[in-house]
Amino acid sequence: MRQDTEAHMALYRFAHALASLDTLDSLYSMMIDTDMHVWVVLHDLSRPQEEAVFDAQIDTDPDFLLTIHFTDSPDTVPANAEKVDLRLVV
Repeated sequence: MRQDTEAHMALYRFAHALASLDTLDSLYSMMIDTDMHVWVVLHDLSRPQEEAVFDAQIDTDPDFLLTIHFTDSPDTVPANAEKVDLRLVV
């Protein structure tokens, strides 16, 4: 399977796992070289919330890790990152 296809499938599974997280505001993604980067926008950037995101990643896809960035504002996400429509992954 192509690396970018595998990365997008991992992103979809990750987004599905995060959809139930209460503090999740939005999710953005961008391929950089061969790595899928995701920006997780949370209402609460506390350590337990970040750990819940990491746990979701490891539980969902332990063999394909995404590069995760945390923020509390979509304004800090790179302009060319794509917003993941969470309504489609529920």
